[in-house]
Amino acid sequence: MLKKLSTMAIPGLLVLIEPLHAIAQQAQSPNAPLPPQYYWPGPWHMWGFWPFGPIMMIVFAVFCMAMMYFMMSGMHHRSHGDHALELLNERFARGEINQSEYEERKRLLKA
Repeated sequence: MLKKLSTMAIPGLLVLIEPLHAIAQQAQSPNAPLPPQYYWPGPWHMWGFWPFGPIMMIVFAVFCMAMMYFMMSGMHHRSHGDHALELLNERFARGEINQSEYEERKRLLKA
C-alpha cells in the first residue's frame, strides 16, 4: 500500500509543478510596468554596522564552546577511581574475589 502510494506521489507532484514551468517561461508584455528602483538595501547598507557581524560570530562561537563545555563536564561526573571502586565492590559482592584480595585491591585504589 505504501509503495503504491509513494509511486503515485511523484507523478502527482509533476502534474502540479508542470504548469508552473509554463507560467515561468511566458514572456512579459512590452507594456508591463518596470519594477520600482530601490536604493535601499544595497551592498552598502551594512557599512554603518560592519562590526555587528564579526561580534555576533564571536558571541555565537563562545556560546557554542560554553555549551559544549557544560555538556561534556556533566558527562564525567564521577572520577575513574570511584568507578573502579564500584566495580571492585560488585565483584566482591558476587563472590568473584575473596576478602583478602578485595582489601588489597581497595588499598591500592585508594593509594
